[in-house]
Amino acid sequence: MDWHDKAKELYQLYPGRWTKIGKELEKVYHEEFKYDRVRAYFREHPMNETAKVHYDISDKDNVLKVLQNDHTLQELCGVFSCSERVITAVLDDLKDEGYLVKTIDNKIRICRNVLDESNVHKLDWQGNEIIKFGVIGDPHLNSKWQQLTHLRTFYRICKTEGVPVVYNAGDIDEGVNMRQGHEYEVFNHGADEHIQYIVNNYPDDVPTSFITGNHDHSLIKNAGMDIGLAVARQRPDMKYLGKANARIMLTPNCSLDLVHPLDGASYAISYATQKYIDSLNGGEKPNILVIGHHHKAFYLPLYRNIHAFESGTFEAQTPFMKGKRLSAHVGGWIISVHVDKEGSITRCANEFIPFYKVLENDY
Repeated sequence: MDWHDKAKELYQLYPGRWTKIGKELEKVYHEEFKYDRVRAYFREHPMNETAKVHYDISDKDNVLKVLQNDHTLQELCGVFSCSERVITAVLDDLKDEGYLVKTIDNKIRICRNVLDESNVHKLDWQGNEIIKFGVIGDPHLNSKWQQLTHLRTFYRICKTEGVPVVYNAGDIDEGVNMRQGHEYEVFNHGADEHIQYIVNNYPDDVPTSFITGNHDHSLIKNAGMDIGLAVARQRPDMKYLGKANARIMLTPNCSLDLVHPLDGASYAISYATQKYIDSLNGGEKPNILVIGHHHKAFYLPLYRNIHAFESGTFEAQTPFMKGKRLSAHVGGWIISVHVDKEGSITRCANEFIPFYKVLENDY
C-alpha cells in the first residue's frame, strides 16, 4: 500500500493528529514522517467523502480496532458512515459482551487498564445462626494443567453437603500472554474461546460468586475484555463480585473478604497472608479473609482477630511453578460460620477437601 493511502486510513483512526499519524507511518515504511510533512499532505489532499476509508460497522474486529484510540461519537459516525443511534447500539452490545467501553471527556475507547475498585456486597441475612459456604481459588480453566474433574467433584460434594454458594477468589481463567511461551500452556486461544470454554464447562451444581485475578486481567490488558462480566452475562448461576477484591457482608456484623493479590509465594507458607493482614488498618479488617493467587491452602485462626484462609487451587503444578519450586495445593474449603443473634461471629468451623492425584490432560 502506498503511504498516501495508508495515511488516509490512519486519518480515520486519528483525525487531525498529524504527529500520531506520522509515527504510525514510520513503523510501516521505516522513513521519517514529521508533523509538517503529514499536515502538508492533508492540506493539499483534504479528506472528502470519496477519499475517506469507511469501516464496516458489522465487523466486530473493525470496531475493536477503531476503539483502540479515542474518538467522539460524531467521529465514530464518520468512520463507520452510520448514525449515532447505530453506533450507540453497537457500543452497548460490546459492553454486554464484557468489553470495557469507556467514555471520558466525550472521548470513547476500549479501556485496557485494570483500575482499583472497592466492591461491597450485602447479603440478606435472615437471622440464621450458621452460615455455610464453599471456598476455592485459581481454577485456571483453559490451562493444560487445569484439574476440571476435581473441580466438578468438589462442587458435587458441596451440593451433597448442602452448601448454598461457593466463593471463588480469582483466576477463573488461565489468561493470555502472561509470559514468554505462555501460548503453549493453554489449549484455547483468544478471549472468545476462553470465555466460551468457561461458560460451557464451569460446574453448575452450586451457584458461584467470584472475583477476578491477575490472569483474568490479562484479557483486559490484551483485548479490553473483562472476563468476569462476559462469563456472568451467559451464566446466571455465576455472580461477578468485582476485580481483585470484594467484601461480602454475610450479616450486618460479619464480613468476608475475597482478595487476589499480586505478590508471589514466599518460603514460609503463611508469610504473605500475615503481611497482608498486617497492612490492614483496624477499622477495615474483615472477620473472615480468603486469599487466592498463591495456590496454597491453610487456615490461620484469629491473627489480628481475623479467620484467614488461603484458598487452594484447581490447577496442578505447572512447569513454571516447578521451575520456581512452588507446589500446588489442589482442593477447596467448606466453611461453617456460627454467629450470634446480632450476626457477630462466634465460631468458624472449616474443612479442606484435598485432591492428591494429578490428572494429566484433564481437558
